[in-house]
Amino acid sequence: MGSFKSDLKHNSLYDRVNKLLVSYDWSDCNFLVCGQEFKAHKLILAISSPVFEAMFYGPLSTNNSIIISDIDPNIFQLLINFIYTDKVDILTIEEAYDLLYVSKKYLLDTLTEICLEYIKSNTRIDNVIYILNQPDYMQDNELLTCALKLFCQHAYYLLQEHKEDISISSWKKILETNEINIKEKDLIKIVFAWSTYYTKNYKLNTDTTDRRDILIKTGLFSLLRFNALSIDDLDDIVNDELNLLLPDEILTIKHMLTKTLLSDKRIRLEDKINTITVPRKPIEVQSHLCHRALIRSESPITIDSHNYCIHSKIKADKTFFIHSLKIQSRMAPVNNFYNSSNIYNEDFVISVLSEDDNSIIKEFDFKEDTEYDCCIDIEFLEPLCIRRDQWTRISFIWQNLTLYDTHMYSVQSRDLSYTMLYNKIKFEFQDISSMSNTSGSFLKGFKFCM
Repeated sequence: MGSFKSDLKHNSLYDRVNKLLVSYDWSDCNFLVCGQEFKAHKLILAISSPVFEAMFYGPLSTNNSIIISDIDPNIFQLLINFIYTDKVDILTIEEAYDLLYVSKKYLLDTLTEICLEYIKSNTRIDNVIYILNQPDYMQDNELLTCALKLFCQHAYYLLQEHKEDISISSWKKILETNEINIKEKDLIKIVFAWSTYYTKNYKLNTDTTDRRDILIKTGLFSLLRFNALSIDDLDDIVNDELNLLLPDEILTIKHMLTKTLLSDKRIRLEDKINTITVPRKPIEVQSHLCHRALIRSESPITIDSHNYCIHSKIKADKTFFIHSLKIQSRMAPVNNFYNSSNIYNEDFVISVLSEDDNSIIKEFDFKEDTEYDCCIDIEFLEPLCIRRDQWTRISFIWQNLTLYDTHMYSVQSRDLSYTMLYNKIKFEFQDISSMSNTSGSFLKGFKFCM
């Protein structure tokens, strides 16, 4: 007898199981998750998780409602959805960690891998401290290594702006690294300053004794590399109002830095002081070029005492750091044909402002001898942080112009968006000039990192 193959269309197994998820037909177990009721099917849960298998078919099985108080109802719904459909839609890092906790609790290895992969692919400057602050049982070695490297690459900014958000366990990870982009002097001063935030947060005394106790008892004090400092750096720390070094410790460190012999009493202070003399190494940060593609040439921009400001606005869907700006230098004046020198002195103010709160991020004078009709690369002393989804205005302002000062700059219309697929970042631009008859782009591009 030949085999029979049905041509009738029918729902897949996925469709049939999904129907159970939606309709709750034949449900035989009940959960109360923070007061919210969920119905499910013991068999489907049990074949997915050994924890549910023991819960429903083990010696301690029960038919009573199962009360869960450590999981948010929305996260529990995501868990149920995954068990029934093998699919999950994670929207944020916080949601990923909540779901990771659930996956570990119910021993769902595939869901754990999905959560970790989401976190790794979405680790950014904005959330790297949140990731590092997670408890050890929620950490993954590869994820932790990547997050710590990202933090150390941008340590100067993160420690200056967000030191109060860093947990003790994260501080230990940071201070145990040998490569970080911040000077030891600044690192020590920030740790001392953090102790003030910590004592205030936990309603402790903010005097030197309690702040020192926090650092010593947690092991952070012994991870600071005082012996990798210069004498000038040590003096800078000692003269800071938040200094926590005691006189004997200062003397001990100075003797160690100058290789001078000490009495036995002072040598014993080394038990608390890190004896490592090798400075931490800086980490090279990979930079990328955002070049705005040319569309067409425009009329030159004229800078004079009436029109002396040019603005360019930037927005990106991820936080990033600008290392340098690329603009066009002046057009050579007509009478320069008879001049043997093609060099002039460029002089303007650069102001970087966040339009979200109208706060000035950076402002400085740019003065440099440069050639006419060429590109100028304006390097920042420290990378400039541009926050995601916020318009940032970069203004070029020529000051102290007389009625006789007139400068011409050639410009072109350029793309108002730029997408880098490798880094999955999209930039948007707006060009604003005080000259109504000009529509060119003064900002040609910039060098950045993430």
